[in-house]
Amino acid sequence: MRRFQPHPKDRRKVQIPADLRESLREVYDLIREAKNDADIALDFDDAIQVGGVCGGRCRHKPRPYVLTYFPKDDAENGRWFLTLAVSEIEDIADGRMTEIVMHCCTPADCRSKFREANAHCFKCDYFDDANFGTFEFPTAGEKLLQRNVAGISERSTWNDVLAILGPPQKEGGGVQSSLGYIWPWIVYHREDCQIRFEFGKNGLVKNITVMEKDWEPGK
Repeated sequence: MRRFQPHPKDRRKVQIPADLRESLREVYDLIREAKNDADIALDFDDAIQVGGVCGGRCRHKPRPYVLTYFPKDDAENGRWFLTLAVSEIEDIADGRMTEIVMHCCTPADCRSKFREANAHCFKCDYFDDANFGTFEFPTAGEKLLQRNVAGISERSTWNDVLAILGPPQKEGGGVQSSLGYIWPWIVYHREDCQIRFEFGKNGLVKNITVMEKDWEPGK
């Protein structure tokens, strides 16, 4: 399971590359066209796709144009995550603005840059936590013991789990959906985590999922 842990970022002025300037000229032209053409919609994530720039408009933001710039020489590790006002796009396009303050990732293998100080880098600010995720036995048994849950194995039934842990906070599954069959499951909310037990066609524990205590679907 991916967990968040922020890394420090350097705040500094960086030069605006020529290809980004050229792309923003086209973006500015598109914004002007959209004012007079109701068929040009800019209010979704990838409404703008020009050169090395992709993004859209988020009207509630102070700098409503949320754009990702993919540098020609380092599109994967050197992305720029920009938030810009129309006036800034115009100034960059016209060459009046030649530098921009960005918050830059410090790890050497990541050259991502962020306009907003509170932005998160998916590469640097998240890590795989071995204590959370979905586990099958025998690893599932080890993870349960780490949470002081003993006596549950791959031969345990629904009733066996209830006998050890009591009534679950949630239960579901055992139905056919558009995505396929959903196996029966139960979830326990604990002080340190949530534990979900999934049961196979033989009625025995198939796997467990250990989640953070405040995890919610879609969160």
